[in-house]
Amino acid sequence: AKYNQLLRIEEELDFTAQYPGPSAFYNIKR
Repeated sequence: AKYNQLLRIEEELDFTAQYPGPSAFYNIKR
């Protein structure tokens, strides 16, 4: 379940990268 969540976060990160301020979302992942 945790691995699935990580994959989902990476997918969202890829989607958020299109918006200004992806670094803020990257901070959440760390």
